Amino acid sequence: MRFEIIDKNFPLFGLIGSAFLGVSISYSNFYLFHFCLFLVITLQIYQFRENNYVLSLEIFNKYNQALVVLLFWYTFSLLWTPSLALGLKYIFYLLCGLSIVFSINHISKDLKNLKRIFNMLSILVLFEIVICLFESFSNFRMPISSYSGIAGYFGKDPVNFSSRSTTFFIENFSPPTGFRWNTNDLAVCMAIALPFFLCDKRALVKIFGILSVNTIVFMTASRAVFLSLILIYSVYLILIKKKIGTLLIVWTMSFAVFFGMMQLRESENLRINELANSLQAAALYLSGEIDLGGSLLWRRELAENGLNAFLKSYGLGLGAGGSVANQELIGPVAGRFTSMHNFWFEILVEGGIIISFLVLFLLIYIVKKLFILSKKTSNKALSYYSTSLFLSMIGFFPAAIAASSTIYFFPMWIMLGLSISVILYGEKSFKKHTSQK
Repeated sequence: MRFEIIDKNFPLFGLIGSAFLGVSISYSNFYLFHFCLFLVITLQIYQFRENNYVLSLEIFNKYNQALVVLLFWYTFSLLWTPSLALGLKYIFYLLCGLSIVFSINHISKDLKNLKRIFNMLSILVLFEIVICLFESFSNFRMPISSYSGIAGYFGKDPVNFSSRSTTFFIENFSPPTGFRWNTNDLAVCMAIALPFFLCDKRALVKIFGILSVNTIVFMTASRAVFLSLILIYSVYLILIKKKIGTLLIVWTMSFAVFFGMMQLRESENLRINELANSLQAAALYLSGEIDLGGSLLWRRELAENGLNAFLKSYGLGLGAGGSVANQELIGPVAGRFTSMHNFWFEILVEGGIIISFLVLFLLIYIVKKLFILSKKTSNKALSYYSTSLFLSMIGFFPAAIAASSTIYFFPMWIMLGLSISVILYGEKSFKKHTSQK
Protein backbone atom coordinates (compact mmCIF):
# COMPACT_ATOMS: atom_id res chain seq x y z
CA MET A 1 0.00 0.00 0.00
CA ARG A 2 2.84 2.36 0.87
CA PHE A 3 4.49 1.64 -2.49
CA GLU A 4 1.29 2.56 -4.32
CA ILE A 5 1.02 5.93 -2.55
CA ILE A 6 4.63 6.82 -3.27
CA ASP A 7 4.32 5.62 -6.87
CA LYS A 8 1.13 7.66 -7.35
CA ASN A 9 2.69 10.91 -6.11
CA PHE A 10 6.11 10.40 -7.65
CA PRO A 11 5.35 12.37 -10.89
CA LEU A 12 4.13 15.32 -8.78
CA PHE A 13 7.28 15.25 -6.67
CA GLY A 14 9.23 15.20 -9.93
CA LEU A 15 7.27 18.22 -11.16
CA ILE A 16 8.01 20.19 -7.98
CA GLY A 17 11.70 19.22 -7.99
CA SER A 18 12.11 20.07 -11.67
CA ALA A 19 10.37 23.39 -11.04
CA PHE A 20 13.05 24.29 -8.51
CA LEU A 21 15.81 23.24 -10.92
CA GLY A 22 14.19 25.48 -13.55
CA VAL A 23 16.38 26.57 -16.42
CA SER A 24 19.43 24.64 -15.14
CA ILE A 25 18.26 21.51 -16.98
CA SER A 26 16.95 22.75 -20.30
CA TYR A 27 17.61 23.26 -23.97
CA SER A 28 16.63 26.65 -25.36
CA ASN A 29 13.17 27.33 -23.91
CA PHE A 30 12.30 23.70 -23.15
CA TYR A 31 12.92 22.73 -19.51
CA LEU A 32 12.93 19.40 -17.71
CA PHE A 33 9.94 20.92 -15.90
CA HIS A 34 7.96 21.05 -19.16
CA PHE A 35 8.57 17.36 -19.72
CA CYS A 36 7.45 16.56 -16.16
CA LEU A 37 4.38 18.78 -16.63
CA PHE A 38 3.46 16.93 -19.82
CA LEU A 39 3.86 13.62 -17.99
CA VAL A 40 1.69 14.76 -15.07
CA ILE A 41 -1.04 16.06 -17.40
CA THR A 42 -1.04 12.76 -19.32
CA LEU A 43 -1.34 10.75 -16.09
CA GLN A 44 -4.09 13.06 -14.78
CA ILE A 45 -6.11 12.60 -17.98
CA TYR A 46 -5.74 8.82 -17.60
CA GLN A 47 -6.76 9.06 -13.93
CA PHE A 48 -9.76 11.22 -14.90
CA ARG A 49 -10.84 8.52 -17.30
CA GLU A 50 -10.37 5.78 -14.68
CA ASN A 51 -12.58 7.78 -12.27
CA ASN A 52 -15.44 7.68 -14.79
CA TYR A 53 -14.80 11.32 -15.72
CA VAL A 54 -15.54 12.57 -12.20
CA LEU A 55 -13.45 15.67 -11.46
CA SER A 56 -12.25 16.26 -7.89
CA LEU A 57 -12.47 19.90 -6.79
CA GLU A 58 -10.52 19.50 -3.53
CA ILE A 59 -7.62 21.69 -4.63
CA PHE A 60 -9.92 24.63 -5.45
CA ASN A 61 -9.77 26.14 -1.97
CA LYS A 62 -10.38 29.84 -1.34
CA TYR A 63 -6.73 30.68 -1.99
CA ASN A 64 -6.55 28.80 -5.27
CA GLN A 65 -9.91 30.25 -6.31
CA ALA A 66 -8.28 33.69 -6.23
CA LEU A 67 -5.48 32.38 -8.45
CA VAL A 68 -8.04 30.93 -10.87
CA VAL A 69 -9.71 34.35 -11.01
CA LEU A 70 -6.34 35.78 -12.10
CA LEU A 71 -6.11 33.16 -14.83
CA PHE A 72 -9.62 33.93 -16.11
CA TRP A 73 -8.96 37.68 -16.08
CA TYR A 74 -5.70 37.42 -17.99
CA THR A 75 -7.35 35.03 -20.45
CA PHE A 76 -10.19 37.51 -20.92
CA SER A 77 -7.64 40.29 -21.43
CA LEU A 78 -6.45 38.56 -24.62
CA LEU A 79 -9.28 40.52 -26.25
CA TRP A 80 -7.34 43.79 -25.91
CA THR A 81 -3.71 42.84 -25.27
CA PRO A 82 -1.29 44.53 -27.74
CA SER A 83 0.17 41.16 -28.78
CA LEU A 84 -1.85 37.95 -28.86
CA ALA A 85 1.32 35.85 -29.15
CA LEU A 86 2.87 37.40 -26.03
CA GLY A 87 -0.50 37.19 -24.29
CA LEU A 88 -0.76 33.45 -24.92
CA LYS A 89 2.83 33.05 -23.74
CA TYR A 90 1.91 34.85 -20.51
CA ILE A 91 -1.11 32.56 -20.03
CA PHE A 92 1.22 29.56 -20.46
CA TYR A 93 3.49 30.99 -17.75
CA LEU A 94 0.51 31.36 -15.44
CA LEU A 95 -0.62 27.79 -16.11
CA CYS A 96 2.87 26.52 -15.28
CA GLY A 97 2.84 28.44 -12.01
CA LEU A 98 -0.63 27.21 -11.09
CA SER A 99 0.38 23.62 -11.86
CA ILE A 100 3.14 23.94 -9.25
CA VAL A 101 0.78 25.36 -6.61
CA PHE A 102 -1.92 22.76 -7.30
CA SER A 103 0.61 19.90 -7.27
CA ILE A 104 1.96 20.93 -3.87
CA ASN A 105 -1.59 21.33 -2.50
CA HIS A 106 -2.62 17.93 -3.86
CA ILE A 107 0.33 16.08 -2.32
CA SER A 108 0.55 17.81 1.06
CA LYS A 109 -2.78 16.76 2.55
CA ASP A 110 -0.92 15.30 5.52
CA LEU A 111 2.17 16.31 7.46
CA LYS A 112 4.15 13.32 6.25
CA ASN A 113 4.03 14.35 2.60
CA LEU A 114 4.53 18.00 3.55
CA LYS A 115 7.78 16.99 5.26
CA ARG A 116 8.81 14.98 2.20
CA ILE A 117 8.39 18.04 -0.01
CA PHE A 118 10.43 20.20 2.37
CA ASN A 119 13.15 17.54 2.65
CA MET A 120 13.43 17.29 -1.15
CA LEU A 121 13.60 21.06 -1.54
CA SER A 122 16.12 21.33 1.31
CA ILE A 123 18.50 19.01 -0.52
CA LEU A 124 18.10 21.00 -3.74
CA VAL A 125 18.66 24.32 -1.95
CA LEU A 126 21.81 22.95 -0.28
CA PHE A 127 23.04 21.68 -3.65
CA GLU A 128 22.44 25.10 -5.23
CA ILE A 129 24.23 26.90 -2.40
CA VAL A 130 27.31 24.68 -2.81
CA ILE A 131 27.31 25.33 -6.57
CA CYS A 132 27.00 29.10 -5.97
CA LEU A 133 29.91 29.12 -3.55
CA PHE A 134 32.06 27.27 -6.10
CA GLU A 135 30.99 29.78 -8.77
CA SER A 136 31.87 32.66 -6.44
CA PHE A 137 35.34 31.51 -5.41
CA SER A 138 36.59 29.38 -8.29
CA ASN A 139 36.51 29.15 -12.07
CA PHE A 140 33.62 26.70 -11.92
CA ARG A 141 30.53 27.80 -13.84
CA MET A 142 27.17 26.07 -14.37
CA PRO A 143 26.90 25.04 -18.05
CA ILE A 144 23.54 26.82 -18.37
CA SER A 145 24.37 30.26 -17.01
CA SER A 146 24.37 33.75 -18.46
CA TYR A 147 28.13 33.79 -17.77
CA SER A 148 28.88 30.34 -19.17
CA GLY A 149 31.12 30.04 -22.20
CA ILE A 150 29.29 26.91 -23.37
CA ALA A 151 25.71 28.20 -22.89
CA GLY A 152 25.37 28.42 -26.66
CA TYR A 153 25.45 24.62 -26.90
CA PHE A 154 22.22 24.59 -24.91
CA GLY A 155 20.43 27.09 -27.12
CA LYS A 156 21.19 30.07 -24.84
CA ASP A 157 22.77 33.47 -25.41
CA PRO A 158 25.48 34.14 -22.78
CA VAL A 159 26.38 37.63 -21.57
CA ASN A 160 28.80 39.54 -23.77
CA PHE A 161 31.17 41.09 -21.23
CA SER A 162 32.88 43.24 -23.82
CA SER A 163 29.67 45.25 -24.24
CA ARG A 164 29.31 45.98 -20.52
CA SER A 165 31.29 48.39 -18.40
CA THR A 166 31.32 46.26 -15.25
CA THR A 167 29.28 43.59 -13.57
CA PHE A 168 30.27 44.18 -9.98
CA PHE A 169 32.63 46.22 -7.82
CA ILE A 170 35.62 44.85 -9.70
CA GLU A 171 36.25 44.30 -13.37
CA ASN A 172 35.94 40.91 -15.10
CA PHE A 173 34.10 39.41 -12.12
CA SER A 174 31.30 36.98 -12.94
CA PRO A 175 28.96 36.48 -9.96
CA PRO A 176 27.12 33.20 -9.21
CA THR A 177 23.88 32.22 -10.94
CA GLY A 178 23.21 28.73 -9.54
CA PHE A 179 20.13 27.18 -11.14
CA ARG A 180 18.68 30.60 -12.07
CA TRP A 181 20.51 31.74 -15.23
CA ASN A 182 20.87 35.31 -13.91
CA THR A 183 22.09 36.83 -10.65
CA ASN A 184 18.94 38.71 -9.63
CA ASP A 185 16.75 35.60 -9.81
CA LEU A 186 19.33 33.71 -7.75
CA ALA A 187 19.37 36.48 -5.13
CA VAL A 188 15.56 36.38 -4.82
CA CYS A 189 15.68 32.59 -4.42
CA MET A 190 18.28 32.94 -1.65
CA ALA A 191 16.10 35.51 0.13
CA ILE A 192 13.21 33.03 0.08
CA ALA A 193 15.49 30.27 1.44
CA LEU A 194 17.15 32.34 4.20
CA PRO A 195 14.32 32.10 6.81
CA PHE A 196 14.48 28.29 6.77
CA PHE A 197 18.08 28.51 7.97
CA LEU A 198 17.29 31.38 10.33
CA CYS A 199 14.50 29.41 12.07
CA ASP A 200 16.39 26.11 12.20
CA LYS A 201 17.20 24.95 15.74
CA ARG A 202 20.49 23.33 14.71
CA ALA A 203 23.32 25.80 15.27
CA LEU A 204 25.60 24.50 12.50
CA VAL A 205 22.80 24.56 9.91
CA LYS A 206 21.77 28.05 10.98
CA ILE A 207 25.31 29.47 10.83
CA PHE A 208 26.18 27.76 7.54
CA GLY A 209 22.93 28.89 5.90
CA ILE A 210 23.09 32.49 7.07
CA LEU A 211 26.74 32.93 6.09
CA SER A 212 26.25 31.21 2.72
CA VAL A 213 23.11 33.13 1.76
CA ASN A 214 24.62 36.47 2.80
CA THR A 215 27.76 35.72 0.81
CA ILE A 216 25.86 34.68 -2.31
CA VAL A 217 23.53 37.70 -2.19
CA PHE A 218 26.56 39.98 -1.73
CA MET A 219 28.18 38.40 -4.78
CA THR A 220 25.05 39.01 -6.88
CA ALA A 221 25.06 42.73 -5.95
CA SER A 222 21.25 42.91 -5.89
CA ARG A 223 20.10 46.08 -4.11
CA ALA A 224 16.49 45.01 -3.62
CA VAL A 225 17.52 41.67 -2.12
CA PHE A 226 20.02 43.37 0.22
CA LEU A 227 17.07 45.36 1.58
CA SER A 228 14.99 42.18 1.68
CA LEU A 229 17.56 40.45 3.90
CA ILE A 230 17.62 43.43 6.26
CA LEU A 231 13.83 43.30 6.47
CA ILE A 232 13.85 39.54 7.15
CA TYR A 233 16.42 39.88 9.95
CA SER A 234 14.56 42.82 11.49
CA VAL A 235 11.14 41.11 11.44
CA TYR A 236 12.73 37.93 12.79
CA LEU A 237 14.18 39.74 15.79
CA ILE A 238 11.09 41.89 16.43
CA LEU A 239 8.16 39.50 15.85
CA ILE A 240 9.66 36.02 16.14
CA LYS A 241 12.39 36.31 18.77
CA LYS A 242 10.93 39.49 20.35
CA LYS A 243 14.43 40.93 20.81
CA ILE A 244 13.93 44.56 19.90
CA GLY A 245 16.81 45.52 22.21
CA THR A 246 19.14 43.17 20.33
CA LEU A 247 18.06 44.71 17.03
CA LEU A 248 18.72 48.22 18.32
CA ILE A 249 22.17 47.16 19.57
CA VAL A 250 23.00 45.58 16.20
CA TRP A 251 21.85 48.67 14.31
CA THR A 252 23.74 50.98 16.67
CA MET A 253 26.95 48.94 16.45
CA SER A 254 26.66 48.69 12.66
CA PHE A 255 26.20 52.45 12.39
CA ALA A 256 29.12 53.08 14.74
CA VAL A 257 31.43 50.74 12.80
CA PHE A 258 30.32 52.21 9.48
CA PHE A 259 30.73 55.80 10.71
CA GLY A 260 34.13 54.97 12.16
CA MET A 261 35.34 53.39 8.93
CA MET A 262 34.20 56.45 6.98
CA GLN A 263 36.57 58.51 9.10
CA LEU A 264 39.44 56.23 8.09
CA ARG A 265 39.15 56.74 4.33
CA GLU A 266 42.30 58.85 4.36
CA SER A 267 44.25 56.46 6.60
CA GLU A 268 47.89 55.89 5.72
CA ASN A 269 47.40 52.17 6.39
CA LEU A 270 46.64 50.81 2.92
CA ARG A 271 44.48 47.91 4.10
CA ILE A 272 42.33 50.10 6.37
CA ASN A 273 42.08 52.69 3.59
CA GLU A 274 40.95 50.06 1.09
CA LEU A 275 38.34 48.60 3.48
CA ALA A 276 36.94 52.03 4.37
CA ASN A 277 36.56 53.05 0.74
CA SER A 278 34.98 49.68 -0.11
CA LEU A 279 32.34 50.28 2.57
CA GLN A 280 31.68 53.75 1.17
CA ALA A 281 31.30 52.29 -2.32
CA ALA A 282 28.84 49.70 -1.00
CA ALA A 283 26.80 52.41 0.73
CA LEU A 284 26.70 54.55 -2.41
CA TYR A 285 25.69 51.48 -4.43
CA LEU A 286 22.78 50.63 -2.12
CA SER A 287 21.61 54.25 -2.11
CA GLY A 288 21.68 54.30 -5.92
CA GLU A 289 24.43 56.91 -6.25
CA ILE A 290 26.57 54.24 -7.90
CA ASP A 291 24.61 52.62 -10.71
CA LEU A 292 26.46 49.61 -12.07
CA GLY A 293 25.64 49.02 -15.72
CA GLY A 294 22.99 51.76 -15.59
CA SER A 295 20.62 49.39 -13.78
CA LEU A 296 18.60 52.07 -12.03
CA LEU A 297 18.43 54.18 -15.17
CA TRP A 298 16.99 51.50 -17.45
CA ARG A 299 14.70 50.13 -14.72
CA ARG A 300 13.28 53.62 -14.26
CA GLU A 301 12.75 53.96 -18.00
CA LEU A 302 10.98 50.59 -18.16
CA ALA A 303 8.71 51.61 -15.27
CA GLU A 304 7.88 54.99 -16.84
CA ASN A 305 7.03 53.43 -20.20
CA GLY A 306 4.82 50.84 -18.55
CA LEU A 307 3.02 53.33 -16.28
CA ASN A 308 2.38 55.73 -19.17
CA ALA A 309 0.72 52.92 -21.12
CA PHE A 310 -1.23 51.87 -18.01
CA LEU A 311 -2.64 55.39 -17.56
CA LYS A 312 -3.84 55.34 -21.15
CA SER A 313 -5.77 52.13 -20.38
CA TYR A 314 -7.79 54.02 -17.72
CA GLY A 315 -6.79 51.53 -15.03
CA LEU A 316 -7.91 48.44 -16.96
CA GLY A 317 -4.36 47.31 -17.69
CA LEU A 318 -2.67 46.32 -20.93
CA GLY A 319 -3.63 42.66 -20.56
CA ALA A 320 -1.55 39.48 -20.54
CA GLY A 321 1.97 40.12 -21.88
CA GLY A 322 1.06 43.75 -22.49
CA SER A 323 4.03 45.34 -20.75
CA VAL A 324 6.54 43.44 -22.93
CA ALA A 325 4.51 44.12 -26.09
CA ASN A 326 4.33 47.83 -25.24
CA GLN A 327 8.08 48.04 -24.66
CA GLU A 328 8.80 46.17 -27.91
CA LEU A 329 6.74 48.75 -29.79
CA ILE A 330 8.73 51.57 -28.17
CA GLY A 331 12.02 49.73 -28.53
CA PRO A 332 14.09 47.71 -26.01
CA VAL A 333 15.60 49.79 -23.20
CA ALA A 334 19.41 49.83 -23.30
CA GLY A 335 19.11 47.81 -26.51
CA ARG A 336 17.89 44.59 -24.86
CA PHE A 337 15.37 44.99 -21.99
CA THR A 338 11.64 44.60 -22.56
CA SER A 339 10.41 42.93 -19.34
CA MET A 340 9.24 45.27 -16.57
CA HIS A 341 11.92 44.09 -14.07
CA ASN A 342 9.50 44.96 -11.27
CA PHE A 343 6.85 42.44 -10.19
CA TRP A 344 4.53 45.01 -8.63
CA PHE A 345 4.59 47.33 -11.65
CA GLU A 346 4.12 44.35 -13.95
CA ILE A 347 0.94 43.28 -12.13
CA LEU A 348 -0.39 46.86 -12.19
CA VAL A 349 0.48 47.59 -15.82
CA GLU A 350 -0.85 44.29 -17.19
CA GLY A 351 -3.58 43.31 -14.74
CA GLY A 352 -4.93 46.74 -13.92
CA ILE A 353 -6.04 48.24 -10.61
CA ILE A 354 -8.52 45.52 -9.60
CA ILE A 355 -6.14 42.61 -10.21
CA SER A 356 -3.31 44.48 -8.44
CA PHE A 357 -5.46 44.88 -5.33
CA LEU A 358 -6.51 41.22 -5.53
CA VAL A 359 -2.90 40.00 -5.71
CA LEU A 360 -1.78 42.33 -2.92
CA PHE A 361 -4.73 41.36 -0.71
CA LEU A 362 -4.14 37.64 -1.31
CA LEU A 363 -0.44 37.85 -0.44
CA ILE A 364 -1.04 39.98 2.67
CA TYR A 365 -3.81 37.61 3.78
CA ILE A 366 -1.48 34.61 3.37
CA VAL A 367 1.24 36.41 5.37
CA LYS A 368 -1.29 37.13 8.14
CA LYS A 369 -2.53 33.53 8.25
CA LEU A 370 1.04 32.17 8.38
CA PHE A 371 1.92 34.46 11.29
CA ILE A 372 -1.22 33.49 13.24
CA LEU A 373 -0.53 29.81 12.59
CA SER A 374 3.10 30.14 13.75
CA LYS A 375 1.87 31.51 17.09
CA LYS A 376 -1.07 29.13 17.63
CA THR A 377 0.27 25.73 16.63
CA SER A 378 1.97 23.42 19.13
CA ASN A 379 3.31 21.17 16.37
CA LYS A 380 7.05 21.84 16.04
CA ALA A 381 7.25 21.02 12.33
CA LEU A 382 4.21 23.14 11.51
CA SER A 383 5.56 26.01 13.61
CA TYR A 384 8.90 25.84 11.77
CA TYR A 385 7.27 25.77 8.33
CA SER A 386 4.78 28.55 9.04
CA THR A 387 7.37 30.84 10.67
CA SER A 388 9.90 30.33 7.88
CA LEU A 389 7.32 30.86 5.13
CA PHE A 390 5.99 33.95 6.94
CA LEU A 391 9.48 35.49 6.81
CA SER A 392 10.00 34.33 3.20
CA MET A 393 6.77 36.01 2.12
CA ILE A 394 7.74 39.20 3.99
CA GLY A 395 11.15 39.24 2.32
CA PHE A 396 9.62 38.56 -1.09
CA PHE A 397 7.79 41.92 -1.16
CA PRO A 398 10.96 44.02 -1.70
CA ALA A 399 12.95 41.20 -3.33
CA ALA A 400 10.38 40.83 -6.13
CA ILE A 401 11.58 44.15 -7.54
CA ALA A 402 14.91 42.53 -8.46
CA ALA A 403 13.73 39.75 -10.80
CA SER A 404 13.10 40.46 -14.48
CA SER A 405 9.66 38.81 -14.37
CA THR A 406 8.53 36.72 -11.40
CA ILE A 407 5.53 35.32 -13.28
CA TYR A 408 7.89 32.64 -14.62
CA PHE A 409 10.03 32.51 -11.47
CA PHE A 410 9.23 29.02 -10.18
CA PRO A 411 10.57 29.45 -6.59
CA MET A 412 7.85 32.08 -6.06
CA TRP A 413 5.15 29.59 -7.05
CA ILE A 414 6.74 26.91 -4.84
CA MET A 415 6.73 29.35 -1.90
CA LEU A 416 3.09 30.21 -2.61
CA GLY A 417 2.06 26.55 -2.91
CA LEU A 418 3.83 25.61 0.32
CA SER A 419 2.31 28.58 2.17
CA ILE A 420 -1.22 27.62 1.13
CA SER A 421 -0.63 23.96 1.99
CA VAL A 422 0.76 24.77 5.44
CA ILE A 423 -2.17 27.09 6.19
CA LEU A 424 -4.75 24.53 5.02
CA TYR A 425 -3.14 21.74 7.04
CA GLY A 426 -3.00 24.01 10.10
CA GLU A 427 -6.68 24.92 9.74
CA LYS A 428 -7.62 21.25 9.33
CA SER A 429 -5.62 20.32 12.44
CA PHE A 430 -7.29 23.01 14.54
CA LYS A 431 -10.76 21.91 13.40
CA LYS A 432 -9.96 18.28 14.21
CA HIS A 433 -8.60 19.25 17.63
CA THR A 434 -11.65 21.40 18.39
CA SER A 435 -14.13 18.68 17.36
CA GLN A 436 -12.43 16.19 19.70
CA LYS A 437 -12.96 18.40 22.75
